[in-house]
Amino acid sequence: MIHNTVLDLIGNTPIVRLRNLAVDNGSEILVKLEATNPGRSIKDRSALYMVEQAEREGRLLPAGTIIESTSGNLGKALALIGAVRGYRVILVVDPKVPASVLQFVKALGAEIEMVTAPDSSGGFQGPRIERVKSMCGENQDFFWPDQYNNPNNPIAHAISTAAEIKRGAGKIDALVSTVSTGGHISGISRALKDACPSLTTVAVDAFGSSTFGHAFSTYRMRGLGLAWKPENLDYSVIDCVHLVTDIEGIATSRLLARHEGIFVGESAGAAVFGALHYAHSHPGQRIVVVAADDGVNYLSESFDESWLRAHELAAVLDLPEYRDFKSLVAAALKPTCEPAEIGDILSVR
Repeated sequence: MIHNTVLDLIGNTPIVRLRNLAVDNGSEILVKLEATNPGRSIKDRSALYMVEQAEREGRLLPAGTIIESTSGNLGKALALIGAVRGYRVILVVDPKVPASVLQFVKALGAEIEMVTAPDSSGGFQGPRIERVKSMCGENQDFFWPDQYNNPNNPIAHAISTAAEIKRGAGKIDALVSTVSTGGHISGISRALKDACPSLTTVAVDAFGSSTFGHAFSTYRMRGLGLAWKPENLDYSVIDCVHLVTDIEGIATSRLLARHEGIFVGESAGAAVFGALHYAHSHPGQRIVVVAADDGVNYLSESFDESWLRAHELAAVLDLPEYRDFKSLVAAALKPTCEPAEIGDILSVR
């Protein structure tokens, strides 16, 4: 098949069954591999939909400028779209963004605006957004997708990602997805629950994230977690929340590569760890995990032993429960943080 542009390749990502990182009780974990999108992540879907809606509404004109705050994947997606459709793309980033991401977007012609001063909690998300607001104030023609609050973000996943899961996996019992902007978990869960109200949706977040009202603390994993609740996150379509530690998530991503040949990022590792825990207590259920991106962004970090030791994450390498897939599956039975029902979390906020 011949496609008109590389953007036509967005979507229709494969679903793969885990063979080794699995619980031997008749449960089944299926992983939707969003890294096969041309920008290498699930953000390709929401980025394209948000841009196309802005084009239709006249908020993004030909040869216009797109600006966004990003820690990686949305920036890659917007840079790709800009290269194909002739838009100027400005990405507001911070020093934590991997060098490979910066190289990727620069190769596609995107411009980088670096924020170097963190907020009082040590985070960069707030300062990045403030820089975007300031630049948009000075340039009224800039289009800011605003991935955290743009309703077209979850709509994109309700339309495409959820439909593909229904078509590819058939009837499923549980959806496990990480929370970042709130876009993909909200959109996918809402659409799947419309078709199957008995579906259980497990939101996996970083231990240290404040998305669900927990006290904020630093964490190393990327692609999940925030210091606030994004507007796109719909609590009503989430059943329980599992906070996963850096060690649990990173160890799982590394073992997925070594024992399944599935090379995914840290957030996907966290989601699979959450799915393994869920599988232990739900025999015979079919569980779909959304793997948001691939491992290329993390080659010099969480896949690098020297980096892990330098950042006090040597337990990923040294503790017996994280050395092989059988030990990891067993460790998922008793995770660092037990999942909590969303109702219980909201009742104490």
